[in-house]
Amino acid sequence: MALASTSATAQDYSDVPAFLAGSEIAVGVLEHAANFHPLSGRMTLDMPTRRIGEIYGAEKENCTADVQFTYRSPPLHFFLKPRLTAKVQVSTGGRTNFASFGEEWRQDTLHGWLYGQAGIGVTVHDGYSFTPEPYARDLTASEVHRRRQISSRRTSFGSPVLFNPNASIGVRVSERWAVEASWEHFSHAGLFSKRNPGIDNIGLRLVRTLGR
Repeated sequence: MALASTSATAQDYSDVPAFLAGSEIAVGVLEHAANFHPLSGRMTLDMPTRRIGEIYGAEKENCTADVQFTYRSPPLHFFLKPRLTAKVQVSTGGRTNFASFGEEWRQDTLHGWLYGQAGIGVTVHDGYSFTPEPYARDLTASEVHRRRQISSRRTSFGSPVLFNPNASIGVRVSERWAVEASWEHFSHAGLFSKRNPGIDNIGLRLVRTLGR
């Protein structure tokens, strides 16, 4: 019986190398800087005073879409079986791009056809820790205009390194395919500077399980 089970497992995962069996790849489309802030009360600390007519935070980058590419490892065999996760999130509107590495934990229900998962990661980005000050002294008119354009369209994240708490609800439509509703948050919890607006993204992912 054990031999038959082992053979069946090997056959299930015969289309990928053994180390990839049970891993997942996904592509998603997310609303960049969505108006959805479940952690904003805890993650935004001691923001500087705004000048009249000035805004800060993720609202500067809203109304754009991101494409996200994700890889998840097979479940690891320790402490709630986390999956190692790597993500690249690319802005299609010329805003901030993110690259993250972390762990995710999943809980299945309804015989695996529905699941919820939560994760945490570390993120680097190509945006601004601090946007250039448009009101500094002795700037040329063209430089003031350039800096104001940046300040009006880009977020000052307060750090080049951010944390990425995230959560998803997934529906498995077959053994190989699932669809997820996802939430991604990026901020540094006020650990690296007082400026910490954070940014939230929500959207959908299409997930492919390898080796099934």
